Amino acid sequence: MGVVTLYRSMFVAVVALAGGTQAEPLPAAQDLGYGESLYHYYLGDLPQALTTLDLAESRGGVTGHEHYPQLMRAGMLLAFGMKDQAQQAFSEHLGQGEPARVQDTARLYLARLQYQAGGYKQAAANLSAINDALPAELSEEAALLAVNLRIARQSAPSLNSVGDLLEPLADNPHLALLNLGNSAARAGDPIRAQSYYQALLEADPPERRERSQEYLALRDKALTALGYTYLGQKDYASAKAAFRQIRLDTALANRALLGYGWSAASYHDFVLALKPWQALRQRSLTDPAVQESLLAVPWAYEQMGSGGAALLAYRESETLLTDNLAEIDAHLDELTSDALLAYLAAVGTTEQSAIRSFTGQREAANGNWLSLHSTSIIGSDLTYFDSLLRDDALQQQAQSLRDLLTLQSRHQNWQRKLAIYTELIEHKRARRAERAEALADSQLLQQHQVLQAKRDRLAGQLQAIDANDESLALSDASTQALRKRWQNANSALHALDGQQRLPFAAKEKMAFFKGVLQWRADQQFAAQRWQVQKNLNTIDRTLRSSAAASGRIERLLAQEQDLQGQLNRLNQARQRNNQLLEQQRGAIAERSAALTSTLRAHLQSHRARLNDYLAQTRLSVARLLDDAYRTRPQQDGPQLPDVEPQ
Repeated sequence: MGVVTLYRSMFVAVVALAGGTQAEPLPAAQDLGYGESLYHYYLGDLPQALTTLDLAESRGGVTGHEHYPQLMRAGMLLAFGMKDQAQQAFSEHLGQGEPARVQDTARLYLARLQYQAGGYKQAAANLSAINDALPAELSEEAALLAVNLRIARQSAPSLNSVGDLLEPLADNPHLALLNLGNSAARAGDPIRAQSYYQALLEADPPERRERSQEYLALRDKALTALGYTYLGQKDYASAKAAFRQIRLDTALANRALLGYGWSAASYHDFVLALKPWQALRQRSLTDPAVQESLLAVPWAYEQMGSGGAALLAYRESETLLTDNLAEIDAHLDELTSDALLAYLAAVGTTEQSAIRSFTGQREAANGNWLSLHSTSIIGSDLTYFDSLLRDDALQQQAQSLRDLLTLQSRHQNWQRKLAIYTELIEHKRARRAERAEALADSQLLQQHQVLQAKRDRLAGQLQAIDANDESLALSDASTQALRKRWQNANSALHALDGQQRLPFAAKEKMAFFKGVLQWRADQQFAAQRWQVQKNLNTIDRTLRSSAAASGRIERLLAQEQDLQGQLNRLNQARQRNNQLLEQQRGAIAERSAALTSTLRAHLQSHRARLNDYLAQTRLSVARLLDDAYRTRPQQDGPQLPDVEPQ
């Protein structure tokens, strides 16, 4: 199973683990963090989805979705090629009381990872431990993995011995049959390989419409392989019949046309052989089948005894090869690490701006694995990389580099955001200092202290009045005026009493007036006492409100240290971000150089093959010209004299 096929099934499985399939609407997310992660996942932004899920876990975990968020995280780790971390994450979901559906899903992905690493025994053990709780969309994956394990451990078993493995794939056995046939072909058993290919061709097509294209592609592959096994057995009629059934608008059409031509040429029907070979000559020289047709066509003319047509065909081939070599040389000059990085970065930006909605194609964003195989690596009309991109190793190189470029872009964005956040905190601290200075100038805090002192004096006076029963102290203004007059008169009375000059009954009258004053004060005391207490209560409420406001102000002023802590954390984050950017620059430079080297090596290897074909073409041209010269009759006219050897 190739990288693209593997990750396609992984993406489907992650959707299944989230609670549904791509063909069914998903239930509403009960946890906000999990829902946000799913949102980014369905936009195709897997880095953001993984980051959001990890952030939700660090803030207390995801609730309401059992173990599925953790399995989704493990699936995304697997999508990024982080197999060790993914295997650890899947292993953590075994033996902890998880639902059977979760355990079976984890065992399936552990088995797949172990199979990829060559641990076939452990993979088989995990696969056999799966019960009947797998989601329907994963049951087929498990059955196909069982077939691949049988191939890996027993090479090419016979068709009759794999009935138990194919039974779970009754609705879609085609890929398993193709893999079994290829295994037999690699083992050098064409008869057994043909039995598997024929079984695939005889199997009913899948009922689901979305699988029709996959089925047709598998059928074309089986027919191509079947045709070449017949060619190897010199069964040319059967080979030709197989090649005739392959569709001409697929990637396998070139190999089919070439094989069909050789099938016809094998029983000397060169006219029939020329038809597919002539069609091949019009296609891209990146395909080895097209390259071979450049020599096959003039060879067929030679076999037909048409030397002139053969010479003309060789000349055309020479022109095609020469032009193509010049084009390759031009692109070799253009292909540098800087140009490659600029293009990959531009492709990532374009893809991010073309993110589709939930109902559209979900695989278009951020250059994921599913869109990489259909994207040219360098921005040109040259299609030499189309065949190269089908190679899993190159896909891993290219996607690894593009992932690094995506991470670099995100960290560069954070570099700008952290600078903005730091500026905001600095501005906040400056504003706070300005407000503290304004508060100091306004003496707001001192006003609270003045009011408190006034309140304390009033409360003390009221307490003294209550203690000494001084009702006159709270009398109204007129009573206070009369009291003043009485005090003055009483003072004068004491002075006269010392001189023995008191009027008649003066003391009795003074006592009478004092009693009247006291009676008046006692009549007013309750109301006046209540009014003073009311004012005191109002002052107390004002003081409490003022104290709360003063406390808030003092706390805000005292939070300067907290702002400094935020600045310290921002500075640490900036330093860490800068370190990561520096590491990413080094990794990007290293991997871009490696990818550029791989691409250049591919072009140079392709150039070498074309040079070999060009050399053979020129030799054939020279041979035909020499043969024509030798067979040409002697003409009348002066001849060069023979030269005697010395």
